Amino acid sequence: MKIKPELLQAYLAKEKMTISELAEEMEVAVAEIEKLLAGEAVCERTAYQFVYYLGADEAQKYIDWQALGKKNPLINEVAVSSDEKE
Repeated sequence: MKIKPELLQAYLAKEKMTISELAEEMEVAVAEIEKLLAGEAVCERTAYQFVYYLGADEAQKYIDWQALGKKNPLINEVAVSSDEKE
């Protein structure tokens, strides 16, 4: 998984959180958070912990879907949910 580093940096600033604190909260190595902030791919466990920590609805905003060559699977879900309400 790759994320948009500027969004994670903004999150850290908003929450007044250090890289070490985020790593501890997510239960991953500091090196994994540094990879996220560098726009590098991280292992499956870190990706899981990232999504679990932020929640899927929030985490999907951070994921760089284009860099992964994937379509955000939650976009269709949101569109379907909106259509159902009409």
